[in-house]
Amino acid sequence: MNLEKKSRLKFQGRKHSKKGIVAMFLALLSFSGLTAASLISASAKGEAGILIGYLGLGCLFVAIVGFVLGIMSLREPDILYFQPVFGVVVNAILLLTLISLYLTGTM
Repeated sequence: MNLEKKSRLKFQGRKHSKKGIVAMFLALLSFSGLTAASLISASAKGEAGILIGYLGLGCLFVAIVGFVLGIMSLREPDILYFQPVFGVVVNAILLLTLISLYLTGTM
């Protein structure tokens, strides 16, 4: 019986990027804030008030910070890329969504 070794991926020397983890957390925070603001606004039939608008602007600010941190973390050497890529992609989608909502509201 011939046992062959399976080739395995090894991640020696790679670490989790702290900025990437923060970017991912900020993406999830911004997404949950946008979801909460949307649900509150929908339940109030579009008359939720200025506090929900401030929540949306806060989510926009959080998404900008998360996007910048995600880009910065992608430049670090020898890291695992799941968290930074997740943070950049989700924050970019949230930025596009929030900016389009803002522009729609100003027209």
